[in-house]
Amino acid sequence: MQAGSYESPNRKAYIIQMGRKLRVAIDCGIIFTQQGMGTAVLSLAKALSESTVVDQEYTFIVSEEMQSWLSPYVYGPCQLKGIPRSTMGSVKAALRRVTPLRTIWRKLRGGVGHIPVSSGYVESQQFDVVHFPTTVAYMTKLPSIYQPHDLQHLHYPQFFPEHYVALRERETHSFCDRAAYVCVQTEWTKQDVIGHYGLAPEKVVVIPWGSVLDSYKVPSPEEIQIAIEKFDLPRQFFFYPAATWAHKNHETIFRALSILKSRHSIAPHVFFTGSSTDRRRFLDKLAHGLGISEQLHFLGFVNTEELQAVFKTATAMIFPSKFEGFGLPILEAFHAGLPVLSSNATVLPEVAQDGALYFDPDSPEELSTLMKVILDSPELRKELISKGALVLSQYSFRDTAAKFQALYERTAGLSLHSRFDALT
Repeated sequence: MQAGSYESPNRKAYIIQMGRKLRVAIDCGIIFTQQGMGTAVLSLAKALSESTVVDQEYTFIVSEEMQSWLSPYVYGPCQLKGIPRSTMGSVKAALRRVTPLRTIWRKLRGGVGHIPVSSGYVESQQFDVVHFPTTVAYMTKLPSIYQPHDLQHLHYPQFFPEHYVALRERETHSFCDRAAYVCVQTEWTKQDVIGHYGLAPEKVVVIPWGSVLDSYKVPSPEEIQIAIEKFDLPRQFFFYPAATWAHKNHETIFRALSILKSRHSIAPHVFFTGSSTDRRRFLDKLAHGLGISEQLHFLGFVNTEELQAVFKTATAMIFPSKFEGFGLPILEAFHAGLPVLSSNATVLPEVAQDGALYFDPDSPEELSTLMKVILDSPELRKELISKGALVLSQYSFRDTAAKFQALYERTAGLSLHSRFDALT
C-alpha cells in the first residue's frame, strides 16, 4: 500500500457533502499509564484539547478503567470513550453471528493469521481516520496511522521471550503494511523502519514528541521541599527515571559507581524512578557484589509533582539506555534545567544534539569519567543546562499536535489545507 492511497476524490466529496468536521479516533491501547507511552499520549491529548483548529474533532479510545487517567486532559475538540474489555469480545461474537458479516470476519481472520482485527466500533462511529499512537493496534478498513515506537525486538531479541519477538514482529510488520502512514519520532527510526520493512520513504513520517512536563502542574517550592524530605534527597545526586528493563542498562551505572568508589574514593548516590521488573533481582545482587547498595535508591512510581522535584534538585541525569525510539526523559531533564549524561546509542544523539555529554553504553569507564567531571565542574553543568534549553526550544507538544493535525488531513485525503505544508 502506498502513502496517500486514501486521498481519493470520493472521500473528499463525502466529507464536503456531509458538511461536518474531520473525525479522528485515537485508539490508545495503553496498559501502563505512568511509562513513556502513557505520558506521551496524555500530553498529545492536552495539546489537541487546547488546539484552535475548528474543522477536526478527536475521540480518545481507552479501556473503561483507564478513563480517570486521561479525562483531566480531554476537553474542547476532544472527547473520551471508555470501552469495557468484555465488550470487545462480545462485539466480535456478534459479528460472527451475523451471516453477511461472518464471511467478512472469516476473510479478515484468515488473511492476517491471528493479527488483531477491529471490533467494529471505529467503523460503526463513522470515523474518518484511526490513529494508533502506541504499538498496540488492529486491522481496520479505515485509513490508519500506526506508530511503531521502535524495532528493539529485532535489534535485541535476547531481551524478550522468543514467542514475543515473533508475535511483535508479525504484528508490527502487518500494521505497517496496512497503515496509510507510519509515524515515528526520529530520522534514525525512520531509516530503521524503511530498511527492515521495505516501506516507501514517503509513507514514513517523522513527528517528534515534546516535553511531557509541559502538561503537568509546576510544583510549588513547598511541594519540592516536601519531596526532598520524603525521599531524603542529598545535596548532590544523580537521577535515572526508567523501569528496570534489560535495555535500560542500569548495570552500567552500577559499575561506574564501583569505579568511582575504588579509584577516586567518591560515592555519589543515584535515585531511580519507575517500576521494578523481574530483572531487579539481578541488579540487587550485582549492587551487593560491587559494594554500592547503599548508594542506590529505587523510589518506584512517584506523582508528577514529586517527579519534577527530583528532576529539579538532582545534579545530573544519567541515561545509559542501549535502545530508544525517542528518549522523552532527556527532554524532561532539559525542561527541568538538569544536565544530561547520555548513551550514544540509536536515536539519543539525534534527540539531545549538543545538549548532553555522551558515553558508550557498554563502557562504565567512560560514564564514571563523565560523572566525576560533572560533579567537579559547576561551570560545565551551567553550560549543559544552557545548551539543553536551546535544544528543548526545538520541541513542543503544540507543534507535535499541529503536525498530527496535518497528517490526519493528509490521511483522510484533505491535504488541500494549508497545514499540510507543516509536514513538508
